Amino acid sequence: MARIHRGSGVREQDLVARARSLSDSVAPLLPRLLDGCPTERFDRRREELEEVRRARDDHRRLEKLSRWGDPLARAFAGLLKFALEPTTPAVVSFPLPGGAVSFAPLARTDREAEVAVQQYDDPARLLLGYIDWARKGYHFFAGRRTLWCTGRSARPPPEFRVEKIAGLPYRLLEDGAHHRYDCPHLKDGESRPFLEVTWSGAELAFRVCRRCAKDDRHLLSSLSDGTASPDPIEEFPVRALLNVRCEGGPGCVHAELPELARALRRGYELGRVSDARLIDDYLAELRPRIERADRPTFVARGTCYGGDRARFLSALAPTPLERQALEAVLGEWSGYFEVDEPSASRALERLWPDHAEAILESIVDDSAEVRRLVEDARAAPGRIAEILKRAQRQSEEREVLEALPRYTQLAREAAWVDRIARAYRTHREAGAERAILQSLPREGKERGLAYGFLVALGRASPHAWQFSPTEKEFGTALAERAHLLLAAPTPGYHTALDRLLQQAGVVDWGTPETTPGTKTLPRRGPEAAREQLRPEG
Repeated sequence: MARIHRGSGVREQDLVARARSLSDSVAPLLPRLLDGCPTERFDRRREELEEVRRARDDHRRLEKLSRWGDPLARAFAGLLKFALEPTTPAVVSFPLPGGAVSFAPLARTDREAEVAVQQYDDPARLLLGYIDWARKGYHFFAGRRTLWCTGRSARPPPEFRVEKIAGLPYRLLEDGAHHRYDCPHLKDGESRPFLEVTWSGAELAFRVCRRCAKDDRHLLSSLSDGTASPDPIEEFPVRALLNVRCEGGPGCVHAELPELARALRRGYELGRVSDARLIDDYLAELRPRIERADRPTFVARGTCYGGDRARFLSALAPTPLERQALEAVLGEWSGYFEVDEPSASRALERLWPDHAEAILESIVDDSAEVRRLVEDARAAPGRIAEILKRAQRQSEEREVLEALPRYTQLAREAAWVDRIARAYRTHREAGAERAILQSLPREGKERGLAYGFLVALGRASPHAWQFSPTEKEFGTALAERAHLLLAAPTPGYHTALDRLLQQAGVVDWGTPETTPGTKTLPRRGPEAAREQLRPEG
């Protein structure tokens, strides 16, 4: 809707100055004609403008010319008439796709002609005076300094083409072999959804993927602004593509996808939605159709593997642990599954909220432990791969510890030695050293045993200052037995533990509950126990 208000003195002076400039020459009101452009219509318009210019001092003649004839000539006559008797003019503004424009209504003509004459030094405004000619088959291009006409040819002037490409709202890279400008991701061959605007006259296409597309950019406007043609929709066709490389065969859901819906395209052409919004709306329209796939369909960043789960998993480059977890969940998958990056961790992140227990059950046998790990993960979420590693590590540690003998009524020294030996089996040297230092008592045989373990681990020197000479001597004598305990295979663990404690003088040190491959008998002394607990066979 047009808005009317009173102009200022500055506007009045500006209109008078423009009228005087055009009184000398009407050339600024005419486009630059390129080779092949018919000249007859422009010659007629030039003659009508010249007739107005010749009457520049005749108020009555200008009044008549401002009511009849060519629309641009009428607007010109109105401007010259105003310059003879300038007053503060009314100013009318009206909206255009590029923003509101304003003019002073000085003649009985259309508003586009008024704007073209009163702002002739702006090629984009002068272009408004030739819109009706464009509808009748002519092509116009408004650059920063020049308005060109190419007649019936849609090919833009080279200067205009250079200006447009330089002013693109994205960093696009030229692909000369395909007459195309692509965003960096598409230029690298990545399969991402994209928007494409083709400039038919320039025989060029411009493509922007969803990752690059912005909510405040409009590629079509950037290319088409400053142009006028008989059919702008045909001149700048728009399409959006899911851009999936389908290897799923003719029955795959991706084998035949619908084009951009007419309503979505029209909204974009009218400037109502951005580049990013158009792609999102198109994907949202496709999503129900794709997700209704009636057979397994696996997709990783734009490549569809159909139901070939093995190839899909290989494309994710999983670790053995990640592959084990993914196979557990996707082995019976019956519908559509997609990840935007070919990464096993991304696939696990997608599956985790609904399939956490199934993922962990592929790693951990104990159902109670699975539930505990799920709760721990919810309380302290992290990368799924790290959660799986932690679950696997804890499961393996539990297996190691459960394979060892269990004891009751252990003497204090025996309980301490058993704890250190178990820490070594689950966390190796660093874990054993940490357990020794954290549980080191102020006095007792454990201190000599601790030094013996440190010697066996090769970590005695940094901690020697904490031990007395007697403790060091005692520990050094035990180091060989400590080493044998740490290195003992599971079936020999009990015997190695007993020998170390016997050498340390801890005689009646505890009662075993079970020992793998042994008979559990009442303890009647160390030598008898060793004989009774010796593996059969």
